[in-house]
Amino acid sequence: MLLLSGRLLYTYFDDDPTELAADDLPPLYDEHENDAVPFIDPLAPTTGPGAGGLTIEPFKRDARSDTVYYLDPRLDSDPKFLYDNLVQLAQLPPRPFAQIRGTHTETRRRSDDKTEQVTVVDFDIEIELTHLLYVNIRDPANGAWRQLHGVGNLEKVRRGTVFPTRAPGFGGSGGILENGEPSVEEWCHRFCASRAGLKNLVLERRVTGWDWDYLKKQLERLVHDTNYRGHTSITFPVRNSRVEIYNACRVNQMRLTKWIEVMFMLTLLFLVAWPYLFFRTKRWETVYAEWAMSRDEADGTGCVERRYASMSEAQWYQMWARAIQKAVLERRQGHLDQGDVERADQPADQAGGFAGMVQAGVEAMGVVNRSFGWGVLEL
Repeated sequence: MLLLSGRLLYTYFDDDPTELAADDLPPLYDEHENDAVPFIDPLAPTTGPGAGGLTIEPFKRDARSDTVYYLDPRLDSDPKFLYDNLVQLAQLPPRPFAQIRGTHTETRRRSDDKTEQVTVVDFDIEIELTHLLYVNIRDPANGAWRQLHGVGNLEKVRRGTVFPTRAPGFGGSGGILENGEPSVEEWCHRFCASRAGLKNLVLERRVTGWDWDYLKKQLERLVHDTNYRGHTSITFPVRNSRVEIYNACRVNQMRLTKWIEVMFMLTLLFLVAWPYLFFRTKRWETVYAEWAMSRDEADGTGCVERRYASMSEAQWYQMWARAIQKAVLERRQGHLDQGDVERADQPADQAGGFAGMVQAGVEAMGVVNRSFGWGVLEL
């Protein structure tokens, strides 16, 4: 609620759904420090023969592509060992985010009296959605709707090939006609049985069950209602979504070693090495772990209804709309968490002291921005 020219202006958001609890919010970073019962981190897999989890360690983690690489001779020679570890890897969740970013372009004059176009970031905020994958995040082994799948015959992916293709008989050429859709176990057998000198199997973690287009339109409208005139980008990146398994050999060890990669780039040897690796490597993009944020279930009357693991897109939007709009007007850059939701619902006069004065000043600036517009249109 804002006070402007003696009138009370109510924001257009609906009241928060009464069924939403505090557990539906992303936790504060220090929330679990004093828990009497140790918090189980679903993002931290157990490893080791006696841990009941992964029995292998990653060979490399690529921060740029957010991909984890494994290189172990048992993974490309023992189908059962490969399958068991894929099951464990599928239990690690993907990490979906909502990212709201606003930029505008300015023309600036340099010291040499020439002009240049500079992109200015007005706001860039992220909200993690990983907790919404869980019905009960404190029981990560059983508290989520996840399932390991093999790809369908009509999906255009690499099937032990260099280029993406559909299954033979379903638009793909060559090979024996598929009799049904191969299971994950079957793909493990095919990968291990392949005599290719360089081979690679990919596990993709997919997030399903939310209408991202609907949410994008809602967030775009939310930013537009601040009278922002720059360029708005709404994306939903998914991190921790890709695992790649290479067969154990010297060439693959070299291609995944950072200093060798840098050396090849500096000496331009990659101009020869890249085509060689591309055409020699047979790839299987045939396995994925589906993490559902919702699913259709039949009720007692035989009707099908949509059930959400945590909350719907509309409920999430209602919960976060005030905090997001406040962060946009404050030109924030960084992550939002539960504290931002709580502060967005707290009037400035309740903050007290200097913090209350600052909050009131920021809200006043927001009123001006809404009235006259802010952010410069890109040329």
